Amino acid sequence: MAKKRAANKAGEADQEQKVNKTRAVRDYLKAHRKATNKEIAEALGQQGIDITPMYVAGIKTAMKKKRRAVKTVVEKRGVGIPEIKAALGLLKACGGVKEAKEALAAANEIKSMV
Repeated sequence: MAKKRAANKAGEADQEQKVNKTRAVRDYLKAHRKATNKEIAEALGQQGIDITPMYVAGIKTAMKKKRRAVKTVVEKRGVGIPEIKAALGLLKACGGVKEAKEALAAANEIKSMV
């Protein structure tokens, strides 16, 4: 019988891991920008996601770091957000930096011919 209980607990742990707490917090913040950490933790708790306000605070801090990094790059390079998004789209379409550089070289070659 002990083996059955251990198997059930392992199965329960797998189900709990399927819930991405970080994604849930981000989604909640998109819908409720002014929500406090405690409000977010309570709302997600009602949805069945066990999370503490301190964990929510950590996620929010990480999100701010990413925003600051983008702002720093924009200030340094003099490139705006639309240009960065376009560059990321090019990288995704090409599959990597090397391929994107090759595509840009081909585009410059075509531009010089026209």
